[in-house]
Amino acid sequence: MNTKKIFSEIINKLTSKYSIKSKLIPTYRFIENDKYLYIILRLIKNTEYNPYNDKDIYFSITLDDKFPESFPLVKCITNFSFPSLYDNSDLYKSIIHFKEINIKMKKEEPFMILEQIILGLTPFLEKVKINQEKKVLIYYGEYLLDEIYDINDFLGSKTNEFFRVNLISKGNKFQKYIILTDIYFLLFEPVPDVFNFAKLIFYTDIRSFEKIKELENEKIITYEYKNKNKNKVIKLCFELEEKYEDFLIGKNTRIDKLKYNIIAEKNGEDNINNDANIKKFQLSKSFEYELWFYLIIKIYLIKLFLFEIYKS
Repeated sequence: MNTKKIFSEIINKLTSKYSIKSKLIPTYRFIENDKYLYIILRLIKNTEYNPYNDKDIYFSITLDDKFPESFPLVKCITNFSFPSLYDNSDLYKSIIHFKEINIKMKKEEPFMILEQIILGLTPFLEKVKINQEKKVLIYYGEYLLDEIYDINDFLGSKTNEFFRVNLISKGNKFQKYIILTDIYFLLFEPVPDVFNFAKLIFYTDIRSFEKIKELENEKIITYEYKNKNKNKVIKLCFELEEKYEDFLIGKNTRIDKLKYNIIAEKNGEDNINNDANIKKFQLSKSFEYELWFYLIIKIYLIKLFLFEIYKS
């Protein structure tokens, strides 16, 4: 069965089974000549799908042209919790409770994979809400090393901060990006000639910031971490080009927030082959194009408004 036919069948079943009547509103679009199916699910507040009574919650599900052999990419696109789930992490494994889907079922019933995610959203949100109320901090989602990310996807959330830094190695400086979320420190390597695309080369729990050591030069920070696989200590030395004080303030603010009971959620045996996961793809345009687009729209609306006043 070809990809386009699989996507069409999924959309037909999705729209017929889940609609406004069920308080779960799906929308979808195809991207890059039907290579990706991008689905947005809106969970209406205070309904059987959404345990929160003050906010609609949106999730995106992305299927690529290798589906159902590859796994869906699931992201939360609403900021409603602490730590925020709107951090561009893939929540697929958290939502399906780390259970591998039967390969035979995947080939025969692709819609069942999507439905397992949809039905898993509600218990997932209920678990998040209970943990919030009990002030128990659970880490959800994951990032994939060596994957290409669009930095714009992180900047949609005000809880995330962006920094350009120089990584110092043997006296040489190499520009890197740092994204600071509520609970994660992510280090990226820019993709040449596309300044908003970057490859993730390292990330860590933000609690490890307590180990940061400052050098005599206040713009240089040294971070040491232990590589679990090779069992050795690795040192990262950064020179921040700007916002050094803001960077430390951001760090301190988040560490203050982490006065919760810290519980690392056990993933159990990870039977899912990460190599089969779909590659991250980019929906956003570059920062510059987006700014120009919003500026043009704003000018157009102002002119339209002035024209209406002139007519009246």
